[in-house]
Amino acid sequence: MKRTIILLITLINTLSIGSLLAQSNFNVDLGGSAKYIRQGEDVIIKGDDSQHYYVFHFSTDFMPAPPPMVENANSGNPMIVDTTFEVQPNIPIQVTNTGLYFVQTDTTSREGMGFTAMPSDFPKYKKMKNVYPSLVYISTQNEMASFKTGSRPRKAFENFWINIAGSPDNAKRLIKLYFDRVTDANIQFTEYKEGWKTDRGIVYIIFGPPSEVSNIDGGIRWSYDSNLNHGQVEFDFIEDNNQFTGTHYELKRSYDYKRVWFDTVKKWRNGTIQ
Repeated sequence: MKRTIILLITLINTLSIGSLLAQSNFNVDLGGSAKYIRQGEDVIIKGDDSQHYYVFHFSTDFMPAPPPMVENANSGNPMIVDTTFEVQPNIPIQVTNTGLYFVQTDTTSREGMGFTAMPSDFPKYKKMKNVYPSLVYISTQNEMASFKTGSRPRKAFENFWINIAGSPDNAKRLIKLYFDRVTDANIQFTEYKEGWKTDRGIVYIIFGPPSEVSNIDGGIRWSYDSNLNHGQVEFDFIEDNNQFTGTHYELKRSYDYKRVWFDTVKKWRNGTIQ
């Protein structure tokens, strides 16, 4: 089994989803969503009843995207297979754990298909343990620690918003604005990780929907009208392939974003963002 896991990790690091889909002789039915399945829902491997189907589970908790001015961004946590099991095709299988899944009929080949399992309250989070992590984009380390390990995390969450908003009414407005964007990012940009953690997700949450979206060579460009006296701001996302979920967009990062980033985050933290 150790050799199988090593082979799997090797192919995941070298293959694109296009080649995987082209070679696989089965399909993964995720029900209502083409991008992900929720914890507790069923998935069906549609294929030949006489064939063996092997599933590899990765429990990797992927890191949120770093700010756009961080040019040498960390590539993220290592991919580690923590569970392997065999399933029968054409029979509903309940997914009990979140994370990435990779399905193969031959573990020594390069063929396979992947899918992502998200928390049961995805994409509009309700559980505090899933709500607070997306605040990393506008919070300090101490504030994040109070949400995670404090004796009263929900109270810390409420105090955070009251402190930056200045009033309960403005706090309600900011909470709705921020988490509506988190939900939208989850719906629109989920790939191999939650939409709010992606490069498009971080830009969408902090800056809002772009004023204009246009095609560029190798990707797309998001343009924002005049922002904090910075003039038009543009973010270029380059299209790439992901081994599990298809098209993946990576931000073309630049130190030039530093000022507009901090100025916009400041508007969040002083309660004046619109």
